Amino acid sequence: MKNEEFERRIQFILQQQANFADSLERQAAAHAEAKARHDRVDRQIQELIQSMSIFRDALISITHHVERNEREMADLIERGKQTDARLNGLILVVERHLSGHQ
Repeated sequence: MKNEEFERRIQFILQQQANFADSLERQAAAHAEAKARHDRVDRQIQELIQSMSIFRDALISITHHVERNEREMADLIERGKQTDARLNGLILVVERHLSGHQ
């Protein structure tokens, strides 16, 4: 092997090593960027989970309020029916009383 050929091979090997080092550097940068995106997505998922937990608690609270209001409305309706029945009875008594005095 001649010196020139040996030098060319050495230069080729050195160039390949430089290319490989550049490639590794680009991959490391891409990996760091991907990790940063992954970390950001993880934080966003955690925030979403917390928000959904708050939303779930609020929905449960609203559901309990609605159920309580429905029970109270049913009670008011029943009491209204009872009041109507007593009032109708009172009206009959008053009408009988008035018709007996005329």
